[in-house]
Amino acid sequence: MCVLCGELITSIHWSEGVREEDKEIVVGEKQRERVRQRLQKVKIANFILSFYGLQLKDWNASKFVLSDKKGRSEIVHHLGELWEKASMLTSKEINVLDSNLLGFLQKHYG
Repeated sequence: MCVLCGELITSIHWSEGVREEDKEIVVGEKQRERVRQRLQKVKIANFILSFYGLQLKDWNASKFVLSDKKGRSEIVHHLGELWEKASMLTSKEINVLDSNLLGFLQKHYG
C-alpha cells in the first residue's frame, strides 16, 4: 500500500482500546495519548515477537510494519491481524502459550 492510501484511513480499530465516541482520529491531547498507548503496545508486542525473530514498528500512527531478520516485511493494518501476519513471516508455529516462549519471556523480561 502506498503512503497516500494508508493516510486516507481515518477510523481506529477496536484493538486500539478507544471509546466509541473517540473512533475518529483527532488532533490534540486525545491523539497524543492514543499514540503513547500505541507505542507501548508495540513495545510489549516486540517482547513476544523477538522470540520469533520478528520486529514490529509503528508507521505514522495508522499502520504497523512487521519485519523479519531476512528483510521481508508485512503491513499490519491493526493489532487484530498481527499474529496472522507474523505466521506468514516465521517458520515457527505461533502459540502465545508455548512453554518455550513463556520460558524465553521469563528469562529475558521477567
